[in-house]
Amino acid sequence: MTNLPTTPETRTGAAGTGRILRATLTAAAVLVSATQLAGCFPVIAGAVGTGVTMATDRRPAATQTVDRGLQMEAESTINSRYSGQARVNVTVFNRKVLLTGEASNDSVKQQVEQYVRGLQNARVVINELEVVNSPGFMTQSQDAYLTSKVKTLLMTADGVPSNSIKITTEKSVVYLLGVVTQQEGDRATDVARNASGVTKVVKAFDYVNDTERARLDAASTAQNPSIDGNVGTPAPVQSVPGVGGPVDAPASMPGEATASPVSSPVASPVALPPGRNLP
Repeated sequence: MTNLPTTPETRTGAAGTGRILRATLTAAAVLVSATQLAGCFPVIAGAVGTGVTMATDRRPAATQTVDRGLQMEAESTINSRYSGQARVNVTVFNRKVLLTGEASNDSVKQQVEQYVRGLQNARVVINELEVVNSPGFMTQSQDAYLTSKVKTLLMTADGVPSNSIKITTEKSVVYLLGVVTQQEGDRATDVARNASGVTKVVKAFDYVNDTERARLDAASTAQNPSIDGNVGTPAPVQSVPGVGGPVDAPASMPGEATASPVSSPVASPVALPPGRNLP
């Protein structure tokens, strides 16, 4: 029988810590799959989240600050200016602004978009507002639940830089923003589209190549899991002309933003509605 090492250093090494963290996150994902109680999930996600705060965010610190300020400014102004006329969720990542929710008419929808486009730090604006009545509380609660579930599933997936991806959900449609390689984006999409309750996944990523990814990760405080050789079937991608990658990326290595919905697989023979490309 081989004697096991008994020194404190070998028992508490980085590899052991990584295995413990991975086991903890995997256990949380199992709990997520087992429970159907939307009210219970945010508690689970919150408990797990404290253990992954060191995951890499590829945005420079200054960009993260700008994103937070841009989101707060847009939400505050829209909520006060269009109270009763629109319910708008503002999601910002890498100075790309995604608008989801509802507007009472097309004029209000366009006014909201024009206001956001006029903000100094808004690099790209994606207007996904629908001209319909606002959903009820239960619909919004389910959306929050799905966002939390997908976020935790991405944290447990190999080869997904979860802290460089932002998630928002509107009427069971999951939107993914972030700074990723093509392979990472495909992997994240595959994980999200297989989460129960998700009807569609819409990607609005800023793509970078492997060289730029390595540079961004090196500038961060921690490393993400390496990508394994099995990333599933690549999702279809449509390029959006004129939209670049991270704001600090060298001109010789531009990223490429895409917006391509992917229908979520279902066990029943009922076909999902076809996806829709973002403008």
